[in-house]
Amino acid sequence: MKATYVRVSTLEQNISRQLEDKEGELYWDKVSGMTAFEERENGARLLKDAEEGIIDEVEVHSIDRLGRDAINVLNTIKRFTDLGVNVKSEKEGLNTLLDNGEQNPVAKLLVSVLSTLAEIDYKNRREAQREGIQKAKLEGKYKGRATGTGLSDKDMVEKHADIVEELNKGESIRRTAKLTEKGKSTVQRVKKSLERIDENS
Repeated sequence: MKATYVRVSTLEQNISRQLEDKEGELYWDKVSGMTAFEERENGARLLKDAEEGIIDEVEVHSIDRLGRDAINVLNTIKRFTDLGVNVKSEKEGLNTLLDNGEQNPVAKLLVSVLSTLAEIDYKNRREAQREGIQKAKLEGKYKGRATGTGLSDKDMVEKHADIVEELNKGESIRRTAKLTEKGKSTVQRVKKSLERIDENS
């Protein structure tokens, strides 16, 4: 079955423009673009239906509707593609799968380029993070310990590098806890540590 996914911000009231000439089941979320796709009510429902084989194609106005940042968008596209679900984007003229079910070489190249750019962005942010910590330490502004732990923010993120990796990929707290087999409270503390480090960078 074909599906159309629409995301509108909390400031937008009308989705009719995005629904012109659309086919199949409609999934739509009225939520901030900063919310990860899998944390949106109908985004999560769409992924679940895809996993259950109910959906074989998802159409969106633009691929930026599929996540909160480049990494989250790429993860969402990869999850659909791995499930044999074609992602069709009107704005980019993109179809991730060919009619025979194989991955579209052009889409594969595009996703590969976007993935490389996202990785560069991730590494640059991590480098800025480390430089920010060092600068804050030199200026005596670095906050030593993460709330509720005996560890500094730096030690916290280093100790739970697996959690940091998943969070930086755009995974939700719940899914990160599941992937790393750690408690949600631990994931939340690591996330807060990352946020404080970002504030000081």
